[in-house]
Amino acid sequence: MRQPKPKADKGADLDVLHPNREAVIAGRKVTLREYGFVEGLRLRPLTKPFTDDLYAVFFNGIVPDYEQVLDIIGRHADTVMELAAKSADVEVEWVRTLSHADGDLLLLLWWGANSHFFIQNLLRRSGIEQEVARLQRLAGATSTPHSLPTTTTQSSSATTPSAS
Repeated sequence: MRQPKPKADKGADLDVLHPNREAVIAGRKVTLREYGFVEGLRLRPLTKPFTDDLYAVFFNGIVPDYEQVLDIIGRHADTVMELAAKSADVEVEWVRTLSHADGDLLLLLWWGANSHFFIQNLLRRSGIEQEVARLQRLAGATSTPHSLPTTTTQSSSATTPSAS
């Protein structure tokens, strides 16, 4: 007897296709949207130090906890504020005026809308580094110097008298 297929979670599907997050923050209705392709490319120079630190934590062999990630965000607070402001189409100055609770909400919504952007960058980088390491191992196996040819030279030895 065939089992009925589970119904797809339409909310989860919609979240993947349209990850925007809306909320009223400090009395202002904001929509935090996912960065588009071109915008993401333009943001790469700004996000690089932040993603470098994320990469160092995520790929050091342990899963980071919330506090470790917050420490990284704290080290890059100005960048994160600018990134969140761009995502919400608000002014950075407005973000700086937020209360702790409103700032936390903005941060969570920003990450919810854009975590895919950052995680994909981290995974791509990890995959590229793994592929480079694999190619270097392959190249290392064949790049050792070849042995010198094993030809022997004939040395002249004293002629032995022939039995004639």
